Amino acid sequence: MQGFKRRSVLQTLSALAVGGQALLRTGKVRAAVDEATLSRAGLPAMAYTTLGRTGFKGSRLIFGCGAALSRGRANGLLEPALDAGVNVFDVGFRAYYDDAEQNLAPFLQRHRDEIFLISKAYVPVDLEWHQPITAAQAKAGAAGWLRSLDGSLQELGVDHVDAYYMMAANNVSVVTSDEMFAAFTQAKAAGKVSYWGISTHQNAEAVLLAAAETGRFDLAQIAITPAGWYDWRSKAILDDGKSMTDLAPVLAKARAAGIG
Repeated sequence: MQGFKRRSVLQTLSALAVGGQALLRTGKVRAAVDEATLSRAGLPAMAYTTLGRTGFKGSRLIFGCGAALSRGRANGLLEPALDAGVNVFDVGFRAYYDDAEQNLAPFLQRHRDEIFLISKAYVPVDLEWHQPITAAQAKAGAAGWLRSLDGSLQELGVDHVDAYYMMAANNVSVVTSDEMFAAFTQAKAAGKVSYWGISTHQNAEAVLLAAAETGRFDLAQIAITPAGWYDWRSKAILDDGKSMTDLAPVLAKARAAGIG
């Protein structure tokens, strides 16, 4: 919250409190959104940053649609988020996020040209984070990932996503696989996707460095906090003593490689 004035912070908390009270009182997300929206006056304007070499000016706040839209939990928050300046919406495939993509589809029909759309899927290979991938596994994984992309397009009701990620990409050999890059290149040539990315909550430092070294990736969504790398498996900050200052060189290498 660096750069926010104390008054702005209090206004933000006040809006959250109003919306939360409405939710508790009525049990309806719509009521919470309406009341919180009415309490938004005077909040700081949305800030924007360029998403790596995509050139897109993305909002600093991104709408994480996966769990939020699964089973329609927060469909009513999409329009208020867009009205507040959010223009990056991130979702994921049905096998993990249930019907989230499907629930995002009506919003996309109205606003597809106004936003940067991200979705993602696992590379279906049975590997631990440290095991090397074989050529046969990489070929099968790439084919499975492409099938997931096609499934996502169908669920979303679109023929193109701005970016499609390798989800939970904790294995360096998968990230650097030529077969996976060929799959992305094939999808891009078919007009299904423009940019390639990775998301991970495990082995993030090694994965991000590997992605930067390939020069192939445009975006990364990684588990990082001001206290250091976060690990999904242990549900804790890695106890390697690294702070955000120590991580700066890694992040700088990713940025230098054009990764947003």
